[in-house]
Amino acid sequence: MRRKKLSESLTARVFLITLLILLSAGAVTFGLIAWATPSTYTAVVTGDLTAQVDQLVDQLAGTEEQSCGPLLDQFIRTSGAEAMLVGPDGRIADTGSQLAVQPVYEDSSLVITSVQGDSTVTYDAGTSHTDDTVAVTMSEQAAITAEVRFAGQEDSYTLYVTPRMEAENLAVRALAQMAPWILLVLLIFSLLCALVYSRYITRPIVRLSGIAGKMAQLDFQWESGEKRRDEIGRLGRSLDQMARKLSAALTDLEGANRALRGEVERERELDRQRMAFFNAASHELKTPVTILKGQLSGMLEGVGVYQDRDKYLLRSLQTTGRMENLIGEMLAISRMESGAAALRQETVDLSALTAGRLQQDAELFRQREQELVSALTPGVLVTGDPSLLGRAVGNLLSNAALYSPQRARIRVWCGFRDSRPALTVENTGARIPEEALPHLFEAFYRAETSRNRSTGGSGLGLYLVKMILDRHEATCAVENTEDGVKVTAQFLPCHSPGLPTEDMVR
Repeated sequence: MRRKKLSESLTARVFLITLLILLSAGAVTFGLIAWATPSTYTAVVTGDLTAQVDQLVDQLAGTEEQSCGPLLDQFIRTSGAEAMLVGPDGRIADTGSQLAVQPVYEDSSLVITSVQGDSTVTYDAGTSHTDDTVAVTMSEQAAITAEVRFAGQEDSYTLYVTPRMEAENLAVRALAQMAPWILLVLLIFSLLCALVYSRYITRPIVRLSGIAGKMAQLDFQWESGEKRRDEIGRLGRSLDQMARKLSAALTDLEGANRALRGEVERERELDRQRMAFFNAASHELKTPVTILKGQLSGMLEGVGVYQDRDKYLLRSLQTTGRMENLIGEMLAISRMESGAAALRQETVDLSALTAGRLQQDAELFRQREQELVSALTPGVLVTGDPSLLGRAVGNLLSNAALYSPQRARIRVWCGFRDSRPALTVENTGARIPEEALPHLFEAFYRAETSRNRSTGGSGLGLYLVKMILDRHEATCAVENTEDGVKVTAQFLPCHSPGLPTEDMVR
C-alpha cells in the first residue's frame, strides 16, 4: 500500500530523492574531511615547521656550538617538535639544550635523553643503546633535516626535526566524537531542505494536475493563475489558453448540436406532417372515388334509382369537381412546401384584390341568401405574389360563405390596424368550439366532425391560407365574436396613409 502511494505521489518521491541526495552529499563530505584531515594537517604542520627550521638554521649560523642550546629550546617550545643535532662524526652533539635530544654521562655509562611532551625518554647506551643508534632512529623518524654550520667552524652539523603528530590524532578523534551530532544536524537539515524543495517543485505541478483533471471532466472554468516565468509557468498559461479555446469550441459545438437537433426535430415534424397530410388526402380522395365508382356502376347496370342517368350523371360531375378542387389544393400545397412555386414580389393593392374576389363570389353569396357588408379602404398596399394572395383571400371568403347559415351577414373590412395593412372577414351565425380554434390551420382539420360535404369543404382551405400568409411574413388569427367568427390577416407595412378604422364596417 505504501509502495503504491509512493508511486502515485510525485511530492513523496521528490522528497525522498532530495533527502537521499542531501544525506549522501553530507556523508561523502564528512568522510572526505575525516580522510583528508591527517594528511592536510601534516602538510600544514610540515610547511610551517620548514619555515621555522630555516629561520633556526640562520640563527645557529651566527652562534657557537656551546651557545646554541637556548635557541634550540626556544625553537622546540615554539614549534612543539623534537630536535636533534648530530655532529660530523655522526654522534649526537652536546648543545646543553634542555629540550633537545642530549647525551648525558653518568659514571661510566652514556645516557641519551629525549624530552617528548611532558615526559623524558632515557636510553642507556651502556646496556642496550648508543648515541649512534639514537641518532639513526631520530634520522629515520625526522620529517625535516637541515645542514648547520656554527660560527668559527668549517665542519657541518645535521639538524633533525620531527613534528609531534599528537595534534593530528586529536583532530581525528574530535571528528569521530562529533560524527553523531554532525549526522543528526545533517539529517534535520536534509529533512527541512527536502520538504521545502519538494513542496516548492511539486506544488504547482500538483495544482496543474488537478486543473487538468477538471478539464478532463469538461470543466473549463478553472485557471492556474501561474505568474512564474519558468517552464511550469509556461505550462500553466498554456493550460489556461487551452481551457479557454476548448470552452469556446465546446460552446460552439453545443450550439451547433442544438441547432442540429432543432433541424432534426423540424425535419421529423415535417415528415410527420407530410405523412399525416398524405393519410388525410388518401382518406379524402377515397370517399368521392368510392361514391363516383358506385354511381357509374349503377348507371351502367341500370340498377334501381340509377336508371335516372341524367340525375346521377350531374351528381357524378359534382363529385368530380370536388375531387378536382381537392387535387388542385393538394398540388398547390405540394408546390409551396417543396419551394417549386416561386414567390413573386410585387406591390399589390389589397383592397382592389379583395373587391375583385368579392365580385367573383357574389353568386355564391346570393345562392345562400347571405348579406355582404364590405368596407374596403383604397390604397392599402402590400408586397407579395398577387395570385397567391388572391387565392388566400378567396379561401377566406368561401369559408365564410360555406360555414355560415343562410341569410347570415358576412362582414369584410380592409384597412390599417396598428399602422399595418389588415383584412378581416367575419361571418355571423356561426360558432367554433374554443378547443378547436388552435387546430383550424391544420391540414384536413374540420371543426364539424361529421365531415359532411354539405356543411363544409375539404379542410385544406385555412391550411393553404396559413401557408401563403407565412410566405408573405403575415399573420392570421381566428376568434369567436359576439355575432360569429372573425378571421384577421395582418401584413407587413408597405404604404400607410391616414385611413378609417375597422369600425366603419359596422
